[in-house]
Amino acid sequence: MLFHVMAQHNWETCEGRLEAEGNTKAVSRAERTRWVEGNEKVKVLGAWGYQTEHTLYALIESDDYIAVQQLFSPLVWRGSVQVRPVRDEISMRTDAGDWGK
Repeated sequence: MLFHVMAQHNWETCEGRLEAEGNTKAVSRAERTRWVEGNEKVKVLGAWGYQTEHTLYALIESDDYIAVQQLFSPLVWRGSVQVRPVRDEISMRTDAGDWGK
């Protein structure tokens, strides 16, 4: 199943800003972007950032919603995270035999 994820925080909770300011409690870039690699239950098909609004977008594939939720759980402490199931409309049309009609 495919999921669209949007995670957003603000400048006050931005770990990048905290790290740049030398805050010793800030999460390192390597750790805070670890989710991009996915894991054995969650495949990250694409990940994009819109730095101006402190927003991350991802397209995820997984058969386990809870695994997706767990992958993004560290981001919940910084702001909102939306995980929405989506369907592949191209596959739906192709599978139905309607492609090119």
